[in-house]
Amino acid sequence: MTKLSVREYLRVSKDRQQTGKSPDQQHDENVKSIERQGWSLHADPPYRDTDRSASRFATKAREDFKRLIDDLEREAFGADVLAIWESSRGSRRVGEWVDLVDLCKERRVRIWVTTHGRLYDPANARDRRSLLEDAVDAEYESDKTSERIRRDVRAAAEKGKPHGKNIYGYQRVYDKQTRELLRVEEHPEQAPIVKEAARRILDGDTFYAVAKDFNERGIASRRPTRKEHRENYGWTPSAVKQMLTMPAYAGKRQHQGEIVGDAVWPALIDLATWHKLQIVMSPPARKRTNDWPAKHLLAGIALCGVCGAPMRVGKQNAGVKKFDLEGNPLPRPTYNTYVCSGIPGRPGPDGKKGFHVAMREEHLDEVVTELMFARLERPDFLAMIGSRGEGNAAERRAVLDEIAGYQEYLDEVRADAAAKLRFALLLDQEARIEPKIKTAQARLEKLSEMDPFVLTLLAAGAIRLEWKDLELAEKRRLIRAVMAPRINRIGKGWKGQKGINHERVEPGWR
Repeated sequence: MTKLSVREYLRVSKDRQQTGKSPDQQHDENVKSIERQGWSLHADPPYRDTDRSASRFATKAREDFKRLIDDLEREAFGADVLAIWESSRGSRRVGEWVDLVDLCKERRVRIWVTTHGRLYDPANARDRRSLLEDAVDAEYESDKTSERIRRDVRAAAEKGKPHGKNIYGYQRVYDKQTRELLRVEEHPEQAPIVKEAARRILDGDTFYAVAKDFNERGIASRRPTRKEHRENYGWTPSAVKQMLTMPAYAGKRQHQGEIVGDAVWPALIDLATWHKLQIVMSPPARKRTNDWPAKHLLAGIALCGVCGAPMRVGKQNAGVKKFDLEGNPLPRPTYNTYVCSGIPGRPGPDGKKGFHVAMREEHLDEVVTELMFARLERPDFLAMIGSRGEGNAAERRAVLDEIAGYQEYLDEVRADAAAKLRFALLLDQEARIEPKIKTAQARLEKLSEMDPFVLTLLAAGAIRLEWKDLELAEKRRLIRAVMAPRINRIGKGWKGQKGINHERVEPGWR
Protein backbone atom coordinates (compact mmCIF):
# COMPACT_ATOMS: atom_id res chain seq x y z
CA MET A 1 0.00 0.00 0.00
CA THR A 2 1.36 3.42 -1.04
CA LYS A 3 2.24 5.72 1.84
CA LEU A 4 0.19 8.92 1.62
CA SER A 5 1.95 12.28 1.64
CA VAL A 6 0.34 15.24 3.43
CA ARG A 7 0.53 19.05 3.15
CA GLU A 8 -1.00 21.33 5.77
CA TYR A 9 -2.96 24.57 5.72
CA LEU A 10 -2.75 26.49 9.02
CA ARG A 11 -4.71 29.64 9.90
CA VAL A 12 -5.60 31.83 12.88
CA SER A 13 -7.93 34.88 12.78
CA LYS A 14 -6.19 37.03 15.38
CA ASP A 15 -2.61 36.98 16.59
CA ARG A 16 -2.24 40.07 18.76
CA GLN A 17 1.13 38.99 20.18
CA GLN A 18 2.45 38.16 16.67
CA THR A 19 3.88 34.88 18.00
CA GLY A 20 2.15 32.47 15.64
CA LYS A 21 1.38 30.26 18.65
CA SER A 22 -2.01 29.02 17.46
CA PRO A 23 -0.79 27.85 14.01
CA ASP A 24 2.16 26.17 15.73
CA GLN A 25 -0.22 24.29 18.02
CA GLN A 26 -2.34 23.28 15.02
CA HIS A 27 0.80 22.00 13.31
CA ASP A 28 1.86 19.96 16.36
CA GLU A 29 -1.54 18.24 16.61
CA ASN A 30 -1.66 17.67 12.86
CA VAL A 31 1.79 16.03 12.90
CA LYS A 32 0.85 13.69 15.76
CA SER A 33 -2.32 12.56 13.99
CA ILE A 34 -0.50 12.14 10.66
CA GLU A 35 2.18 9.99 12.29
CA ARG A 36 -0.49 7.82 13.93
CA GLN A 37 -1.97 7.19 10.49
CA GLY A 38 1.42 6.16 9.16
CA TRP A 39 1.54 8.95 6.57
CA SER A 40 4.47 11.18 5.65
CA LEU A 41 4.59 14.96 5.92
CA HIS A 42 5.49 16.81 2.71
CA ALA A 43 8.95 18.38 2.66
CA ASP A 44 7.63 21.85 1.74
CA PRO A 45 6.53 24.08 4.67
CA PRO A 46 2.79 24.33 5.39
CA TYR A 47 0.55 26.92 3.80
CA ARG A 48 0.15 29.39 6.63
CA ASP A 49 -2.04 32.52 7.16
CA THR A 50 -1.52 34.25 10.50
CA ASP A 51 -3.84 37.01 11.71
CA ARG A 52 -6.21 36.41 8.79
CA SER A 53 -9.97 35.95 9.05
CA ALA A 54 -11.73 33.48 6.76
CA SER A 55 -15.22 35.00 7.09
CA ARG A 56 -16.97 37.25 4.56
CA PHE A 57 -16.24 40.18 6.89
CA ALA A 58 -12.49 39.78 6.41
CA THR A 59 -10.54 42.88 5.38
CA LYS A 60 -7.18 41.23 4.68
CA ALA A 61 -6.38 38.80 1.90
CA ARG A 62 -5.20 35.30 2.77
CA GLU A 63 -2.05 35.07 0.68
CA ASP A 64 -1.23 31.41 1.43
CA PHE A 65 -4.83 30.25 0.91
CA LYS A 66 -4.65 31.80 -2.56
CA ARG A 67 -1.30 30.04 -3.09
CA LEU A 68 -2.93 26.75 -2.07
CA ILE A 69 -5.74 27.26 -4.61
CA ASP A 70 -3.24 28.24 -7.31
CA ASP A 71 -1.13 25.14 -6.63
CA LEU A 72 -4.19 22.89 -6.87
CA GLU A 73 -5.31 24.54 -10.11
CA ARG A 74 -1.94 24.11 -11.81
CA GLU A 75 -1.42 20.64 -10.32
CA ALA A 76 1.57 21.75 -8.25
CA PHE A 77 0.17 20.71 -4.86
CA GLY A 78 2.45 17.65 -4.80
CA ALA A 79 0.67 15.62 -2.07
CA ASP A 80 -2.17 13.14 -1.64
CA VAL A 81 -3.83 14.75 1.38
CA LEU A 82 -4.63 18.31 2.52
CA ALA A 83 -4.55 18.45 6.33
CA ILE A 84 -6.41 21.10 8.32
CA TRP A 85 -6.95 21.26 12.05
CA GLU A 86 -10.71 21.87 11.75
CA SER A 87 -13.07 22.73 8.87
CA SER A 88 -13.41 26.40 9.83
CA ARG A 89 -9.63 26.82 9.53
CA GLY A 90 -10.08 26.30 5.80
CA SER A 91 -12.88 28.82 5.25
CA ARG A 92 -16.02 30.30 6.83
CA ARG A 93 -17.48 31.11 3.42
CA VAL A 94 -19.55 28.41 1.73
CA GLY A 95 -18.67 29.46 -1.83
CA GLU A 96 -14.94 29.53 -1.11
CA TRP A 97 -15.08 26.16 0.64
CA VAL A 98 -17.02 24.61 -2.27
CA ASP A 99 -14.29 25.79 -4.68
CA LEU A 100 -11.63 24.16 -2.50
CA VAL A 101 -13.56 20.87 -2.21
CA ASP A 102 -14.20 20.82 -5.98
CA LEU A 103 -10.52 21.37 -6.74
CA CYS A 104 -9.52 18.60 -4.35
CA LYS A 105 -12.02 16.32 -6.06
CA GLU A 106 -10.64 17.14 -9.51
CA ARG A 107 -7.03 16.61 -8.37
CA ARG A 108 -7.91 13.51 -6.32
CA VAL A 109 -6.68 15.13 -3.13
CA ARG A 110 -8.34 13.96 0.08
CA ILE A 111 -8.93 16.18 3.12
CA TRP A 112 -7.87 15.24 6.66
CA VAL A 113 -9.57 17.11 9.51
CA THR A 114 -7.55 16.56 12.68
CA THR A 115 -10.32 17.42 15.18
CA HIS A 116 -12.61 14.93 13.42
CA GLY A 117 -9.93 12.24 13.25
CA ARG A 118 -11.24 11.47 9.80
CA LEU A 119 -10.07 11.41 6.18
CA TYR A 120 -12.62 12.76 3.71
CA ASP A 121 -12.75 11.92 0.01
CA PRO A 122 -14.44 14.79 -1.95
CA ALA A 123 -15.27 12.30 -4.70
CA ASN A 124 -17.47 10.39 -2.21
CA ALA A 125 -21.01 11.86 -2.08
CA ARG A 126 -21.44 11.27 1.69
CA ASP A 127 -18.02 12.76 2.50
CA ARG A 128 -18.71 15.71 0.24
CA ARG A 129 -22.03 16.39 1.99
CA SER A 130 -20.31 16.27 5.39
CA LEU A 131 -17.65 18.76 4.28
CA LEU A 132 -20.24 21.16 2.84
CA GLU A 133 -22.42 20.92 5.95
CA ASP A 134 -19.37 21.97 7.98
CA ALA A 135 -18.97 25.00 5.71
CA VAL A 136 -22.62 26.01 6.13
CA ASP A 137 -22.33 25.68 9.92
CA ALA A 138 -19.09 27.72 9.99
CA GLU A 139 -20.59 30.54 7.90
CA TYR A 140 -23.76 30.51 10.04
CA GLU A 141 -21.75 30.79 13.25
CA SER A 142 -19.65 33.58 11.74
CA ASP A 143 -22.76 35.56 10.75
CA LYS A 144 -24.37 35.01 14.16
CA THR A 145 -21.23 36.26 15.89
CA SER A 146 -21.10 39.33 13.67
CA GLU A 147 -24.78 40.16 14.29
CA ARG A 148 -24.35 39.76 18.03
CA ILE A 149 -21.29 42.01 18.07
CA ARG A 150 -23.11 44.70 16.04
CA ARG A 151 -26.10 44.59 18.41
CA ASP A 152 -23.85 44.80 21.46
CA VAL A 153 -21.85 47.70 20.01
CA ARG A 154 -25.03 49.58 19.08
CA ALA A 155 -26.55 49.00 22.53
CA ALA A 156 -23.35 50.14 24.24
CA ALA A 157 -23.27 53.25 22.04
CA GLU A 158 -26.84 54.17 22.92
CA LYS A 159 -25.93 53.90 26.60
CA GLY A 160 -22.98 56.23 25.97
CA LYS A 161 -20.35 53.63 26.79
CA PRO A 162 -16.88 53.79 25.18
CA HIS A 163 -15.75 51.37 22.50
CA GLY A 164 -12.35 50.64 21.02
CA LYS A 165 -9.27 52.71 21.75
CA ASN A 166 -9.23 55.33 24.46
CA ILE A 167 -10.04 58.84 23.25
CA TYR A 168 -7.29 61.42 23.59
CA GLY A 169 -8.11 63.74 26.48
CA TYR A 170 -9.70 61.01 28.61
CA GLN A 171 -8.58 58.10 30.73
CA ARG A 172 -10.47 54.96 31.76
CA VAL A 173 -10.58 53.80 35.37
CA TYR A 174 -10.99 50.05 35.93
CA ASP A 175 -11.63 47.93 39.01
CA LYS A 176 -8.27 46.50 40.02
CA GLN A 177 -9.68 43.05 40.71
CA THR A 178 -12.48 42.51 38.18
CA ARG A 179 -11.07 44.84 35.47
CA GLU A 180 -14.60 46.17 35.03
CA LEU A 181 -14.82 49.74 33.71
CA LEU A 182 -15.76 52.06 36.55
CA ARG A 183 -15.72 55.45 34.80
CA VAL A 184 -14.16 57.60 32.10
CA GLU A 185 -12.66 60.85 33.33
CA GLU A 186 -10.60 63.77 32.06
CA HIS A 187 -6.93 63.07 31.51
CA PRO A 188 -5.00 65.58 33.65
CA GLU A 189 -2.46 66.36 30.89
CA GLN A 190 -4.35 65.72 27.65
CA ALA A 191 -7.74 67.31 28.43
CA PRO A 192 -6.27 70.83 28.81
CA ILE A 193 -4.65 70.42 25.37
CA VAL A 194 -8.04 69.71 23.76
CA LYS A 195 -9.60 72.70 25.51
CA GLU A 196 -6.71 74.96 24.56
CA ALA A 197 -6.91 73.94 20.89
CA ALA A 198 -10.66 74.67 20.80
CA ARG A 199 -10.25 78.03 22.50
CA ARG A 200 -7.42 79.12 20.19
CA ILE A 201 -9.28 78.18 17.00
CA LEU A 202 -12.34 80.12 18.21
CA ASP A 203 -10.05 83.07 18.99
CA GLY A 204 -8.71 83.10 15.44
CA ASP A 205 -5.57 80.93 15.49
CA THR A 206 -4.91 78.69 12.49
CA PHE A 207 -4.57 74.90 12.66
CA TYR A 208 -1.00 75.38 11.49
CA ALA A 209 -0.20 77.79 14.33
CA VAL A 210 -1.69 75.49 16.96
CA ALA A 211 0.13 72.40 15.62
CA LYS A 212 3.43 74.27 15.38
CA ASP A 213 3.12 75.56 18.96
CA PHE A 214 2.26 72.10 20.34
CA ASN A 215 5.29 70.58 18.60
CA GLU A 216 7.61 73.34 19.82
CA ARG A 217 6.37 72.76 23.37
CA GLY A 218 7.11 69.04 23.07
CA ILE A 219 3.48 67.95 23.55
CA ALA A 220 3.06 64.31 22.55
CA SER A 221 0.75 63.84 19.57
CA ARG A 222 -2.65 62.18 19.86
CA ARG A 223 -1.54 58.98 18.17
CA PRO A 224 2.16 58.29 18.77
CA THR A 225 3.62 56.04 16.10
CA ARG A 226 4.60 52.66 17.54
CA LYS A 227 6.07 51.05 14.44
CA GLU A 228 9.78 51.69 14.19
CA HIS A 229 9.80 51.99 10.40
CA ARG A 230 7.28 54.84 10.40
CA GLU A 231 8.30 58.36 11.29
CA ASN A 232 6.18 60.29 13.79
CA TYR A 233 5.56 63.80 12.49
CA GLY A 234 3.94 65.00 15.72
CA TRP A 235 1.00 67.40 15.54
CA THR A 236 -0.19 68.45 12.08
CA PRO A 237 -2.88 70.98 11.08
CA SER A 238 -5.15 68.18 9.88
CA ALA A 239 -4.71 66.32 13.19
CA VAL A 240 -5.80 69.40 15.16
CA LYS A 241 -8.88 69.88 12.98
CA GLN A 242 -9.84 66.19 13.03
CA MET A 243 -9.61 66.15 16.82
CA LEU A 244 -11.91 69.14 17.24
CA THR A 245 -14.57 67.70 14.90
CA MET A 246 -15.17 64.71 17.22
CA PRO A 247 -18.58 64.88 18.98
CA ALA A 248 -16.99 62.93 21.86
CA TYR A 249 -15.47 66.16 23.17
CA ALA A 250 -18.97 67.63 23.44
CA GLY A 251 -19.97 64.64 25.61
CA LYS A 252 -21.81 62.89 22.76
CA ARG A 253 -21.57 59.22 21.76
CA GLN A 254 -21.18 58.56 18.05
CA HIS A 255 -21.95 55.31 16.23
CA GLN A 256 -21.34 54.75 12.52
CA GLY A 257 -21.00 58.48 11.93
CA GLU A 258 -24.18 59.49 13.80
CA ILE A 259 -24.65 60.92 17.28
CA VAL A 260 -26.81 58.42 19.18
CA GLY A 261 -26.91 59.95 22.66
CA ASP A 262 -25.02 61.37 25.59
CA ALA A 263 -21.69 59.78 26.53
CA VAL A 264 -20.81 58.53 30.01
CA TRP A 265 -17.74 60.77 30.05
CA PRO A 266 -17.74 64.52 30.78
CA ALA A 267 -17.71 67.07 27.94
CA LEU A 268 -14.47 68.97 27.42
CA ILE A 269 -16.30 71.49 25.18
CA ASP A 270 -19.93 72.44 25.87
CA LEU A 271 -22.34 71.51 23.06
CA ALA A 272 -23.17 75.06 21.93
CA THR A 273 -19.48 75.97 21.74
CA TRP A 274 -18.74 72.74 19.86
CA HIS A 275 -21.40 73.56 17.24
CA LYS A 276 -19.95 77.04 16.84
CA LEU A 277 -16.49 75.53 16.50
CA GLN A 278 -17.64 73.34 13.60
CA ILE A 279 -18.91 76.41 11.74
CA VAL A 280 -15.67 78.29 12.36
CA MET A 281 -13.55 75.34 11.21
CA SER A 282 -15.58 74.49 8.10
CA PRO A 283 -17.71 77.43 6.95
CA PRO A 284 -19.99 76.18 4.14
CA ALA A 285 -19.43 79.29 2.01
CA ARG A 286 -15.65 79.14 2.18
CA LYS A 287 -14.67 75.52 2.47
CA ARG A 288 -11.46 76.13 4.37
CA THR A 289 -8.79 73.55 3.65
CA ASN A 290 -5.51 72.64 5.28
CA ASP A 291 -3.44 75.48 3.80
CA TRP A 292 -0.18 74.58 5.50
CA PRO A 293 1.38 72.78 2.46
CA ALA A 294 0.33 75.54 0.00
CA LYS A 295 3.12 77.31 -1.91
CA HIS A 296 1.14 80.01 -3.73
CA LEU A 297 -1.08 82.71 -2.30
CA LEU A 298 -4.17 82.32 -4.50
CA ALA A 299 -3.98 78.76 -5.85
CA GLY A 300 -7.44 77.22 -5.41
CA ILE A 301 -8.84 80.52 -4.08
CA ALA A 302 -8.97 82.69 -7.22
CA LEU A 303 -11.66 81.62 -9.69
CA CYS A 304 -12.04 81.70 -13.45
CA GLY A 305 -14.43 84.47 -14.52
CA VAL A 306 -15.69 82.32 -17.41
CA CYS A 307 -16.41 78.89 -15.88
CA GLY A 308 -15.91 79.48 -12.14
CA ALA A 309 -13.22 76.79 -11.82
CA PRO A 310 -10.41 77.36 -9.28
CA MET A 311 -7.09 78.63 -10.59
CA ARG A 312 -3.99 76.47 -10.50
CA VAL A 313 -0.33 77.51 -10.93
CA GLY A 314 1.56 76.87 -14.15
CA LYS A 315 4.71 78.12 -15.84
CA GLN A 316 4.93 80.45 -18.79
CA ASN A 317 7.96 81.07 -21.02
CA ALA A 318 9.34 84.60 -20.83
CA GLY A 319 10.91 86.34 -23.84
CA VAL A 320 11.84 84.96 -27.24
CA LYS A 321 13.81 81.79 -27.81
CA LYS A 322 17.59 82.34 -27.85
CA PHE A 323 20.50 80.26 -29.16
CA ASP A 324 24.16 79.87 -28.25
CA LEU A 325 27.06 80.44 -30.67
CA GLU A 326 26.74 76.91 -32.01
CA GLY A 327 23.05 77.32 -32.75
CA ASN A 328 21.79 75.24 -29.85
CA PRO A 329 18.65 76.55 -28.12
CA LEU A 330 19.23 78.06 -24.67
CA PRO A 331 16.90 77.39 -21.71
CA ARG A 332 14.19 80.04 -21.69
CA PRO A 333 13.39 81.89 -18.48
CA THR A 334 9.92 81.25 -17.05
CA TYR A 335 7.51 82.86 -14.64
CA ASN A 336 4.56 81.50 -12.65
CA THR A 337 1.04 82.17 -13.79
CA TYR A 338 -2.40 81.39 -12.40
CA VAL A 339 -4.30 79.30 -14.97
CA CYS A 340 -7.94 78.23 -15.04
CA SER A 341 -8.09 74.48 -14.42
CA GLY A 342 -11.18 74.24 -16.62
CA ILE A 343 -13.03 70.99 -17.23
CA PRO A 344 -10.80 68.40 -18.99
CA GLY A 345 -12.26 67.40 -22.33
CA ARG A 346 -15.39 69.54 -21.92
CA PRO A 347 -16.04 73.07 -23.20
CA GLY A 348 -16.89 75.94 -20.88
CA PRO A 349 -19.97 78.17 -21.13
CA ASP A 350 -18.47 79.91 -24.15
CA GLY A 351 -18.02 76.61 -26.01
CA LYS A 352 -14.21 76.61 -25.82
CA LYS A 353 -12.23 73.73 -24.35
CA GLY A 354 -9.20 73.89 -22.06
CA PHE A 355 -8.37 76.79 -19.79
CA HIS A 356 -10.16 80.10 -20.24
CA VAL A 357 -8.05 82.71 -18.43
CA ALA A 358 -4.52 83.11 -17.10
CA MET A 359 -2.75 85.89 -15.21
CA ARG A 360 0.80 86.37 -14.02
CA GLU A 361 1.17 85.28 -10.40
CA GLU A 362 2.87 88.39 -9.07
CA HIS A 363 0.31 90.63 -10.82
CA LEU A 364 -2.74 88.84 -9.42
CA ASP A 365 -1.23 88.61 -5.93
CA GLU A 366 -0.66 92.37 -5.91
CA VAL A 367 -4.15 93.25 -7.19
CA VAL A 368 -5.94 90.95 -4.74
CA THR A 369 -3.96 92.01 -1.65
CA GLU A 370 -4.52 95.70 -2.44
CA LEU A 371 -8.25 95.11 -2.87
CA MET A 372 -8.33 93.23 0.43
CA PHE A 373 -6.41 95.96 2.29
CA ALA A 374 -8.77 98.61 0.94
CA ARG A 375 -11.75 96.56 2.11
CA LEU A 376 -10.43 95.85 5.60
CA GLU A 377 -9.28 99.45 6.13
CA ARG A 378 -12.75 100.87 5.54
CA PRO A 379 -13.95 102.66 8.71
CA ASP A 380 -17.32 100.89 8.59
CA PHE A 381 -15.99 97.35 8.08
CA LEU A 382 -16.02 96.32 11.77
CA ALA A 383 -19.44 97.85 12.28
CA MET A 384 -20.81 95.93 9.30
CA ILE A 385 -19.41 92.62 10.60
CA GLY A 386 -20.70 93.29 14.10
CA SER A 387 -24.24 93.97 12.97
CA ARG A 388 -24.26 90.84 10.82
CA GLY A 389 -23.16 88.69 13.76
CA GLU A 390 -25.80 90.17 16.06
CA GLY A 391 -28.51 89.57 13.49
CA ASN A 392 -27.68 85.87 13.28
CA ALA A 393 -27.19 85.22 17.00
CA ALA A 394 -30.89 84.78 17.85
CA GLU A 395 -31.50 82.55 14.85
CA ARG A 396 -28.46 80.37 15.66
CA ARG A 397 -29.66 80.00 19.23
CA ALA A 398 -33.12 78.94 18.00
CA VAL A 399 -31.64 76.26 15.71
CA LEU A 400 -29.42 74.95 18.53
CA ASP A 401 -32.49 74.71 20.79
CA GLU A 402 -34.36 72.89 18.03
CA ILE A 403 -31.57 70.30 17.68
CA ALA A 404 -31.40 69.87 21.46
CA GLY A 405 -35.18 69.31 21.53
CA TYR A 406 -34.96 66.55 18.91
CA GLN A 407 -32.13 64.87 20.84
CA GLU A 408 -34.09 65.09 24.10
CA TYR A 409 -37.16 63.54 22.46
CA LEU A 410 -35.10 60.63 21.06
CA ASP A 411 -33.56 60.06 24.51
CA GLU A 412 -37.07 59.77 25.98
CA VAL A 413 -38.12 57.35 23.22
CA ARG A 414 -35.02 55.21 23.86
CA ALA A 415 -35.80 55.02 27.56
CA ASP A 416 -39.45 54.14 26.88
CA ALA A 417 -38.53 51.52 24.27
CA ALA A 418 -36.02 49.90 26.65
CA ALA A 419 -38.57 49.78 29.46
CA LYS A 420 -41.34 48.30 27.29
CA LEU A 421 -39.02 46.30 25.00
CA ARG A 422 -40.57 48.07 22.00
CA PHE A 423 -37.46 48.51 19.88
CA ALA A 424 -39.47 48.75 16.66
CA LEU A 425 -40.88 52.02 18.01
CA LEU A 426 -37.34 53.34 18.56
CA LEU A 427 -36.26 52.46 15.01
CA ASP A 428 -39.39 54.10 13.59
CA GLN A 429 -38.87 57.33 15.53
CA GLU A 430 -35.15 57.46 14.71
CA ALA A 431 -36.01 57.18 11.01
CA ARG A 432 -38.43 60.10 11.38
CA ILE A 433 -36.42 62.42 13.64
CA GLU A 434 -32.83 62.02 12.45
CA PRO A 435 -33.52 63.61 9.00
CA LYS A 436 -34.99 66.60 10.86
CA ILE A 437 -31.82 66.86 12.95
CA LYS A 438 -29.67 66.81 9.81
CA THR A 439 -31.83 69.49 8.19
CA ALA A 440 -31.49 71.70 11.27
CA GLN A 441 -27.73 71.16 11.34
CA ALA A 442 -27.53 72.21 7.68
CA ARG A 443 -29.43 75.43 8.53
CA LEU A 444 -27.04 76.03 11.41
CA GLU A 445 -24.04 75.77 9.08
CA LYS A 446 -25.50 78.41 6.76
CA LEU A 447 -25.69 80.92 9.63
CA SER A 448 -21.93 81.37 9.50
CA GLU A 449 -20.08 84.19 11.21
CA MET A 450 -17.02 86.09 10.08
CA ASP A 451 -13.86 84.08 10.71
CA PRO A 452 -12.57 85.19 14.15
CA PHE A 453 -9.04 85.22 12.72
CA VAL A 454 -10.04 88.32 10.69
CA LEU A 455 -11.46 90.09 13.74
CA THR A 456 -8.33 89.34 15.75
CA LEU A 457 -6.09 90.94 13.11
CA LEU A 458 -8.32 93.99 12.76
CA ALA A 459 -8.42 94.51 16.50
CA ALA A 460 -4.61 94.72 16.52
CA GLY A 461 -4.67 97.49 13.87
CA ALA A 462 -2.10 98.18 11.13
CA ILE A 463 -3.23 95.30 8.93
CA ARG A 464 -0.50 95.97 6.32
CA LEU A 465 2.24 95.59 8.94
CA GLU A 466 0.63 92.45 10.36
CA TRP A 467 0.43 90.97 6.85
CA LYS A 468 4.23 90.86 6.47
CA ASP A 469 4.63 88.62 9.52
CA LEU A 470 1.84 86.17 8.65
CA GLU A 471 2.53 82.61 7.50
CA LEU A 472 1.37 81.81 3.95
CA ALA A 473 -1.40 79.62 5.35
CA GLU A 474 -2.64 82.54 7.46
CA LYS A 475 -2.58 84.90 4.48
CA ARG A 476 -4.65 82.45 2.45
CA ARG A 477 -7.11 82.09 5.32
CA LEU A 478 -7.51 85.86 5.57
CA ILE A 479 -8.14 86.29 1.82
CA ARG A 480 -10.57 83.39 1.71
CA ALA A 481 -12.53 84.84 4.63
CA VAL A 482 -13.34 88.13 2.91
CA MET A 483 -13.30 87.51 -0.84
CA ALA A 484 -13.39 85.05 -3.75
CA PRO A 485 -11.60 86.91 -6.56
CA ARG A 486 -12.58 86.16 -10.17
CA ILE A 487 -10.26 86.73 -13.13
CA ASN A 488 -11.81 87.74 -16.44
CA ARG A 489 -10.39 87.63 -19.94
CA ILE A 490 -8.27 90.45 -21.30
CA GLY A 491 -10.59 93.18 -22.51
CA LYS A 492 -10.48 95.05 -25.80
CA GLY A 493 -7.75 97.65 -26.07
CA TRP A 494 -5.43 95.90 -23.62
CA LYS A 495 -3.86 93.24 -25.86
CA GLY A 496 -0.16 93.83 -26.38
CA GLN A 497 0.17 96.08 -23.34
CA LYS A 498 2.43 95.23 -20.41
CA GLY A 499 1.92 95.75 -16.69
CA ILE A 500 -0.94 94.99 -14.32
CA ASN A 501 -4.51 95.04 -15.63
CA HIS A 502 -6.59 95.80 -12.53
CA GLU A 503 -9.85 95.77 -14.49
CA ARG A 504 -9.62 92.02 -15.07
CA VAL A 505 -10.12 91.19 -11.37
CA GLU A 506 -13.53 91.16 -9.65
CA PRO A 507 -13.19 91.13 -5.81
CA GLY A 508 -16.09 88.75 -5.11
CA TRP A 509 -16.66 90.14 -1.60
CA ARG A 510 -18.22 87.80 0.91
